[in-house]
Amino acid sequence: MVLDQTTGDVGSLDIELARPDFFADIATTLAGELEDTIGLVEASSFVGQVGDELGASISRRYAEAMGGLPEEPGALAAILSDLKSRIGGDFSVESVSGTEIVLINSACPFADRVKGRPSLCMMTTNVFGRIVSDARGYARVNIEKAIATGHPGCRVRVSLQDDDAGDGFEFFR
Repeated sequence: MVLDQTTGDVGSLDIELARPDFFADIATTLAGELEDTIGLVEASSFVGQVGDELGASISRRYAEAMGGLPEEPGALAAILSDLKSRIGGDFSVESVSGTEIVLINSACPFADRVKGRPSLCMMTTNVFGRIVSDARGYARVNIEKAIATGHPGCRVRVSLQDDDAGDGFEFFR
């Protein structure tokens, strides 16, 4: 479409620029700049701190809406899947047991922008870890596969017991 210079009607231009896309662009561009400037480890730490604060806020929202966070692994798995669905992810529960929750994902909330930006996975790590540890006192989160690192989907293991038996980041109430 050619813009009518006399009326200035730019609202009809075919430009993909909506609020969710804009904020995803901000987050992924910021993560990329951090990774390129201070390195992946430091960028991941920074993103993780933001994720921890967001996780605490999201945890409180679910606790308030549910009259407290459930301790049951199946209920926690449903919360984790639900929250990702609400923000544009496509997480589903692969398995649940008394000792762990495993989720898989075929669509990141950051869409394809996440590719090559693995520091953003610390958002998932910290949000999941904060919610589960708030409910149960402990969580260890390990992202085994990630779209950000070139996998076709994500696989996230959330350990519910402190057994020193795996990799990941630990969270405590």
